[in-house]
Amino acid sequence: MIATIVASFQEASQVMQDRGVHIDAKRICELSRRYARRAEFAKQNSSVLEAESLAGRRVVISTDGGRIRIRKKKRGPKTEKGRHRYSTKWREPKLLIVYTVNAKGEKDASFMPVIEGTMKGPDAVFGLITFYLKQLAITKAEKILFVADGARWIWNRVPELVKALGIAIEL
Repeated sequence: MIATIVASFQEASQVMQDRGVHIDAKRICELSRRYARRAEFAKQNSSVLEAESLAGRRVVISTDGGRIRIRKKKRGPKTEKGRHRYSTKWREPKLLIVYTVNAKGEKDASFMPVIEGTMKGPDAVFGLITFYLKQLAITKAEKILFVADGARWIWNRVPELVKALGIAIEL
């Protein structure tokens, strides 16, 4: 969908109009949210990942926090140029990626990486990690590498994740 490529729903509307499709920004926003709800539902009720397996592979699991500004309209008069006033607050989405590498440590192109994120916090992202790794049969992986910075919210949850997944740790 074009809304994921451009900077705003308004810009997506303009691009679509340039291509001969007349759709306003509110409709694009509604369709994007509806599509996101369907994708979330499909993820929770589907076994799409069962076709992929981590059996015999070297797996890299990584998570981190990002930064994003959430734009909210302010009440009151518009600017001199007729634009709505707004405020932006920084939020920290929690992001994850699961991919495989070969013996040299290079990304394995035969496995499509799992890339996901949430605005709900650390427990939610570790819930997503647990979900995906169970679906991908992580216990059958040859080697597992967890990569992250030194954030306590990550490393304090890793032992619980390992236990929940039934992964044997070799020292």
